[in-house]
Amino acid sequence: METVKIYLSGGMGSLSFEEQSKWRRQVIDAIKFGGYDYEKKPVFFNPVDYYNFTEVKYKTQREVMEFDLNALRKSDLVIVNFNDPKSLGTCAELSIAYEMKIPIIGINKDGHELHSWIECFCNRMCNDLKEAVEHITEFYLN
Repeated sequence: METVKIYLSGGMGSLSFEEQSKWRRQVIDAIKFGGYDYEKKPVFFNPVDYYNFTEVKYKTQREVMEFDLNALRKSDLVIVNFNDPKSLGTCAELSIAYEMKIPIIGINKDGHELHSWIECFCNRMCNDLKEAVEHITEFYLN
């Protein structure tokens, strides 16, 4: 079965570990166990699973950045949650994904005002997680 590597981008530094993790788990569970039919197998990269700000396993921020960006560059799709619209790391990830022509699906459930360039980076902006999952399963996993 062909795979689709999905990178889960979104704010981390100004959010609690639970806020960083919850939406990512919800996306994974909704796609894997939501009853959707798809032909391609989703493989997720969740940055929180590797480096986080509560359990320091790194020596420098550059180590974290390079690890995450390496995974991003190998991805076929990016899902970004604009739960922290001022996150510089998220902005960097999106610009790299955009430059590499990796499709980006945005989730802006809180209706944050986003810079026009950020909106342009996204192939589709969704109002909630359900809309994003339905779009991804229909257009990227089939």
